[in-house]
Amino acid sequence: MIERFSNEKIQLCRLKKSDAIDVYHALKHSINEISPWLNWLTEEYDLKSADKFIALQINNWLKNEEFTYAIKTLKGEFVGMIGLHMFDSVNDVASIGYWVDSRLTNKGYCTQAVKLLASSCLKLLNLIRIEIIVAIKNLASQKVAENAGAHFEAILKNRIRLNGEPVDAKIYVFITS
Repeated sequence: MIERFSNEKIQLCRLKKSDAIDVYHALKHSINEISPWLNWLTEEYDLKSADKFIALQINNWLKNEEFTYAIKTLKGEFVGMIGLHMFDSVNDVASIGYWVDSRLTNKGYCTQAVKLLASSCLKLLNLIRIEIIVAIKNLASQKVAENAGAHFEAILKNRIRLNGEPVDAKIYVFITS
């Protein structure tokens, strides 16, 4: 898998151990906005948690199970994260997940990251479909998916769990032509 993608606005860089401090600070600053959608993001999240997460992502990359990138400005400022995961190799389908430091929202960074990763990976990995599954109440992530050009496909009943409870989710897709 390619370790770095870029366009005129952002770059996606393969996660490395040294990203842990940026991940930690961004998540701690953004906990109120992001934690409702990520079960693992709690007040107890610390630098050790970020280190463990990055080690897991590096391991998943090596096993070709998941490809997680730091979203950065062209100047190298950490913005957030995006990953391609939940591969269905029988059907050539994957899923994208993302989050952005709340201090850097509404600047188009996440939308650009989704566009860049989806368009690159559809071709590079010969995927026929990339999905974005978003909790029905997560309006910010829905807006990113829509602005990135993903097509709304359906509302899926009890598709994900948040805080132990099943919730409905919208599914957005990028498909090959």
